[in-house]
Amino acid sequence: MTPNGRILGSRTTVPRQAAGFSLIELMVALTIGLVMIAGAGFVFAKSRDIYRTMETTARLQENARYAMNIIEADLRMANFWGLLSDPDLFTNSATTAVPFTTSVGSNCGANVAFVTDVAKPVEGTNNTYTLSCGANGSGAAAGTDVLIVRRASTERIPQSVAGVQAEAGRLLIESSRTQAEIFKAASPGAIPAAYAQSDPVGQPPLADTRRLIVNAYYIGADSSVAAGYPSLRRKTLITGPAFQDEEIIPGVEDLQVQFGVDVNGDRNADVFVNPGSVPSGGVVVAARVWLRVRAQDIDVAHQDSQAYVYADRNQAAPNDQIRRLVVMQTVQFRNTRT
Repeated sequence: MTPNGRILGSRTTVPRQAAGFSLIELMVALTIGLVMIAGAGFVFAKSRDIYRTMETTARLQENARYAMNIIEADLRMANFWGLLSDPDLFTNSATTAVPFTTSVGSNCGANVAFVTDVAKPVEGTNNTYTLSCGANGSGAAAGTDVLIVRRASTERIPQSVAGVQAEAGRLLIESSRTQAEIFKAASPGAIPAAYAQSDPVGQPPLADTRRLIVNAYYIGADSSVAAGYPSLRRKTLITGPAFQDEEIIPGVEDLQVQFGVDVNGDRNADVFVNPGSVPSGGVVVAARVWLRVRAQDIDVAHQDSQAYVYADRNQAAPNDQIRRLVVMQTVQFRNTRT
């Protein structure tokens, strides 16, 4: 202890003034923070735009693939009539001396020749809709093709009277290996007398019963999504018999078709032509199908400045903000004339 009373070894602590950020340091920190936030916002916005673009593109591809698969599966079976694939062997059709005359109801079915023209398993109209039954809603989209497929169903009806009666009201095809016939199933009904009434046990069938399939694909100006938003549709033969109009998928705005024609008898396509331009004596053995699908909503980050040139389509760029996708498929028919 010192004479003045202080304890030796002790130290008096003097409080220091609390330190902080200066105004300049605070402004610099705020500026850096704002720049980082702006950068993060920009990255988020771009990521969102990229996600939307990828989602729209994926949806367009999915819709195009689905629509094309429906048409392709139908086309591949064109000219299939059961136990034969030669429409000249039909005893009653639109082109035989004894045509099919049973009433087929109203709309498209009123034109029996249209339904039973098995000599043309595939045909169409070029850039116009000319079917006797009107298109759905506001009509068919202008400048688009119509594709018509005629064939027998892939599902076989049991070769029995009961099997035929279960199809009452449907148009059926009865075929053997030498001839075929169109008839309307009834209840009570029967298999046409010229054909085997049942399948022999343990042996190949002597006769075959299947539904007559007639599908007419077209582009409707409207869809189930909205009026003015196009869709791929088809008229299909159903029980009645009559035609039913059904939507396959919305968002398809164009259908174009060209037919591959065999002109030298080798069953290969020698030339592709538009519907209605098949040369005399030529046999249609393949088809090329183009579909153009479009998004429903506009994309402000996109400008469609592409001209669309395919089949006989030569359309100037829409110059709008709608994304589109064109797909094409060449389909070789499994069944051609012998």
